Amino acid sequence: MKYLLFAIALLTAQTVSGQNYNDVAGEWTGAIQINGQNLTTDFKFSYQDGELDGTIDIPQQMAFNLPIEFTKAEGDSLIFQFQTGTGVAVFRGVWQSSENKISGMFEQMNTSFPFSIEKNDDALADDNGVSIGDDITIQTRAGQVSGTLLLADEPAPLVVLLTGSGSQDRDETVAGFSIFAQLADSLYSHGYSSFRYDDRGVGRSMGETDATLYDLAEDLEDIVLHLQDEYGSAISKTVLLGHSQGGLVAALSSDEISIDGIVFMAAPFLPGSEIINSQIKTISEAQGIDDEIVEQNLEFQQRIYEVVRNEDDWDDIEQDLYDRLEEQINELPEQQREALGDMDSFIRSQINRQLAAAKTVWFKSFIEYDPQSDISTLEIPMLAIFGEKDSQVILEPNRTMAESLKENSGLNLTIVEIESANHLFQQSNTGLPSEYGMLDKRFADGFVEEIVEWLQTL
Repeated sequence: MKYLLFAIALLTAQTVSGQNYNDVAGEWTGAIQINGQNLTTDFKFSYQDGELDGTIDIPQQMAFNLPIEFTKAEGDSLIFQFQTGTGVAVFRGVWQSSENKISGMFEQMNTSFPFSIEKNDDALADDNGVSIGDDITIQTRAGQVSGTLLLADEPAPLVVLLTGSGSQDRDETVAGFSIFAQLADSLYSHGYSSFRYDDRGVGRSMGETDATLYDLAEDLEDIVLHLQDEYGSAISKTVLLGHSQGGLVAALSSDEISIDGIVFMAAPFLPGSEIINSQIKTISEAQGIDDEIVEQNLEFQQRIYEVVRNEDDWDDIEQDLYDRLEEQINELPEQQREALGDMDSFIRSQINRQLAAAKTVWFKSFIEYDPQSDISTLEIPMLAIFGEKDSQVILEPNRTMAESLKENSGLNLTIVEIESANHLFQQSNTGLPSEYGMLDKRFADGFVEEIVEWLQTL
């Protein structure tokens, strides 16, 4: 069993009010020092209406966008925490504002380790990529959407940026890398406008977070119509750019709105179930997991698909998962078993965490939707851009399907591969999600250039 130190349960973040902590807001990067090794931690703190909150990424644990709760903010003393499967994990720190540093002790399960994080004043913040643009709200059928509209100095194509799966902010910040903020800044420097927005229930956007792909497509339709109505004189063309799941949403909505092109940024060209299976195979191989275990995991995944599609009960799946986890835990050294606390509670928290996504209406729509049905009918120009080392939307099966659709349906589709790029289009070594937070927070060479070159052909 590859036991993760943090068994995460995603809970709603709370906030704490206090004095002005504006300078705490922003991105912080550092590590917890555990027995001579550093466990990388990336934070994104916000301060609004006198309240602090935020999220934490733990790239080596493949855990991202976990809510942080501030329980104390007095002077330079900050205490913030998040929930795990074995209880609360707490950071007790001192904020050294003059050095942009927070350091102290991390506590979990009666153990303590030193931690230190520093504010990340990288090129993106310095180059005004985040600060420019107008904050606007748009009313959709599901509620209010809040986003950033960045208009070029003269009438220009507008690129609407669509985030990947999960609850993402408008900047699509993953492992400390503000993907869409940086992309919007790059597009602006080349004379293009953009709009990026917080997902449902994130930031200042409203609506139910558990939404199907079809629900998200309806949101997009309302957003595009509003932008075209209100800012038509500044918009010469409308282009959708969908990252990963965002590409599916773009394809779904294309028949309902007038658009001039789509950029599929590491977007699937296969049904969701096939995407997940290929992820399991690729990541397992990279981690050296035995083929027999991989096959067992794929068979178990297939059972989950069947329960979801048939809307059956979860009893058998949960019991099977309980038995498997119990067996794996019993193989751990006694000291590690004792550190988990009550085994039954720990296992059940793990089951809830592992099955939470599969029990959503989003998941059902994701595994059942086949993007080929919509993409094959599109007559507008399209760009499919893939990362060579993407381990989430794997290059080969998706590029092969894109090429097949282009040939058989006569699509106006340009297909591009960025060498050594991962799913976030960083220059990568392995392409695994565990590496995201350790890489340079900028795009691989050629990524932005390929998009701009394609936009120039519209």
